[in-house]
Amino acid sequence: MFMAFAGLFGMHFTGCSTSLTKYDLQDYPKTIPFFEPITISYAGTTSVLDANLQRAYSFAIDTLNYPMESCRGVAHIDASVTPDGESSSWNIGAAFIPFWPMLPVSETWHYRMEARIFCHGTLTLKVELEESEHVKAFWYGRMRADLVNDASQEMHRKLLERLKFETRLVRNTDLNLAQGF
Repeated sequence: MFMAFAGLFGMHFTGCSTSLTKYDLQDYPKTIPFFEPITISYAGTTSVLDANLQRAYSFAIDTLNYPMESCRGVAHIDASVTPDGESSSWNIGAAFIPFWPMLPVSETWHYRMEARIFCHGTLTLKVELEESEHVKAFWYGRMRADLVNDASQEMHRKLLERLKFETRLVRNTDLNLAQGF
């Protein structure tokens, strides 16, 4: 009985994968992509963004100023994480118990996006955007993965808003004054 409970408890808290390439906050209609497949790099691995997230970035471009007939975009995101403090003494248990669920983490995730728009083969816009989110978790596994996934989606949302602002050439406000996002 104890082994069954320990197995279920351990399966719930074991490491679940994070997905830095998905965006579930809103569905975007299928459209012709403005960007070539956008990639994200993290820890030496490069992945292509989810189709819905690709559509979201295409939807963010102001096609009045950058018509799809003559303009195309290229973008890449670099993801990194920095710890915000020292390791916790709770981590010692992981060396002795295989399914040790308590691995506190306090870290900041950073996304750095570089996007370039070419019209008629010439570079017309180049932007470099950075966003970061703090993740503080006590439990290891699905709960931590959910926090990282939420932080990733929030950074993508902020990058989308900033890209939308940067490609709108007729501006009525300064980005530093905008407090809405």
